[in-house]
Amino acid sequence: MAPSKKNEDELEQTEKVASTSTSAGRRSGDPRRRAEAEAEADKPVKAKREKVKAQKIGNPSWYVPVMLGLMILGLIWVVTFYITQQEYPVAAWGQWNLGAGFALMMAGFVMTTRWK
Repeated sequence: MAPSKKNEDELEQTEKVASTSTSAGRRSGDPRRRAEAEAEADKPVKAKREKVKAQKIGNPSWYVPVMLGLMILGLIWVVTFYITQQEYPVAAWGQWNLGAGFALMMAGFVMTTRWK
């Protein structure tokens, strides 16, 4: 039986693809062409490097000054209360001035747990 026209066309197309593929040089009987094809295949492909903007990790710029400010303000509040013999910062609060001073310091210390 003679091959049909459709089978002949498919055969021609596969021969064209095989002859134009990159591996065709490796199958060559010519050692020089084979070596060139292998060298071409072994070359590293240079990928285009794109600059990626770094993400900002950490706290806002105001975080550390507020944290330190609360701790120092609480310390000054308690020291002022003891030095002035319980008359300042707020005389009407009495011993609650210690609570206010320690609350300020504790707020600063709590902020340290979130500091990055």
